[in-house]
Amino acid sequence: MLPERMQDEREFIYRVNAENRITFANAEWYDFARENGDTDLSPDAVIGSLIWKFICNAETRHLFDVVLSKVRGTGESVTLPYRCDSPGCRRFMELRIAKLGSGDVEFRSRIVRLEHRARVRLMENETERTAELLVMCGWCKKVVMPDERWVEVEDAISELELFHTRRLPGISHGICSDCGAELLARAS
Repeated sequence: MLPERMQDEREFIYRVNAENRITFANAEWYDFARENGDTDLSPDAVIGSLIWKFICNAETRHLFDVVLSKVRGTGESVTLPYRCDSPGCRRFMELRIAKLGSGDVEFRSRIVRLEHRARVRLMENETERTAELLVMCGWCKKVVMPDERWVEVEDAISELELFHTRRLPGISHGICSDCGAELLARAS
């Protein structure tokens, strides 16, 4: 993985057609995916695929469906905040979703702010995993605890006593109620 840049002015762009099939992704989008450990993404694996192939969580799919309906129906763009953290950095990002024409929609992401932090082993792709899964919000990167609270990943590691564990749980993505409510409000 590449070291985190102090500033990153790249834009990560992809487009879908009226059937929600990906028709375009810029070179920066592929580069960013590779930098974050997704080495299997290539134009052959992406172009022509349904966007839903890359959005596994039902709540997140629903949110995207609501946003796509609004953007296509009104022609108004929607901007959503989210995080795309790496093991050594919190990346606060912004996603702008805009109608292009004939039902085509463009997704344009950019990094708004970077915060460096001590490396979080739980977020490293190379970490050996158990079958257990922790659920992380795909938008704010908080982890749900057994008592249903959502906490920052560093706090979850501490509370779950994962500091010295050789094999760590896997990570599944969902959406916390705060992010779900905020994102649906922005899409309404």
